[in-house]
Amino acid sequence: MTVEPKSLNEVVDGERYRTALSYLLADDGKEVFLFRALNSNYFVQREGEKDTIEVLPADRAEELYHQLPSKHQSLVAAFPKAHGGVGMDTTSAYDDEDEKERLAEDYKVDTEHAYEGWSAKDN
Repeated sequence: MTVEPKSLNEVVDGERYRTALSYLLADDGKEVFLFRALNSNYFVQREGEKDTIEVLPADRAEELYHQLPSKHQSLVAAFPKAHGGVGMDTTSAYDDEDEKERLAEDYKVDTEHAYEGWSAKDN
């Protein structure tokens, strides 16, 4: 029996991670799920007594990808920057911290508190 990941929504280091909006890359069929967020960051969801999200650097995410038995994306699709793929890692203005701050100022967006109090139930 394959277990589906729970829908989690957490802020880690000022970035919001939502499993429902992220790409599931691989899992162990029980409690470990590797994702790629829309911002191209990688994170692992571990389910248990307390469900957690841990952000991973790309190299650790790829190591975990190889360890997990059930793959949902090819290696190139999961890690396009490292393996010559094109797609989710297309550079945008939000990849540059100075540009991100300038855009936030232009649009008066409080990026640190923008989603406080928001939940998926609100939509």
